[in-house]
Amino acid sequence: MTENLSTPAGPGEESASGNLDGYYCVAVIPEPGLAQTSEEAFARAESQGLMIPLAQVYQAKSWVSTGANTPLLRQDVVNGIGQDNLQALAEASHLSLEEVIAEAIEKLPALVDEASPKGTLIVDAENPPAARLGIATILLAKVSG
Repeated sequence: MTENLSTPAGPGEESASGNLDGYYCVAVIPEPGLAQTSEEAFARAESQGLMIPLAQVYQAKSWVSTGANTPLLRQDVVNGIGQDNLQALAEASHLSLEEVIAEAIEKLPALVDEASPKGTLIVDAENPPAARLGIATILLAKVSG
């Protein structure tokens, strides 16, 4: 099943913003025998604070639109993922904390941008858009409430 989210494109359309509710960036840390798109993997990510609702990332609307992407800031990454989660991911990935944050700053906007050609966010539940972040896989997912 594919979920689409249409958003207006062009300057001055910030008030007609589209709805990002239910769309998440989900960090899935590999675990033997657990499929990365399984409900169990998503539940584990949620309990660890690794499901970031796009509706709460103010820059995300620019990533979906056809205009320029508003950059993700270091503090946004730390606030969204959490210092402890980032540190644990850095240690498990044999990277520094700053390397993991730099990857997130680069890859999260690109992931959403690439999944939204022509201003429409497209998420295929069977094969969700994904990017690597250390040892974790970041998935773009539509989660029904």
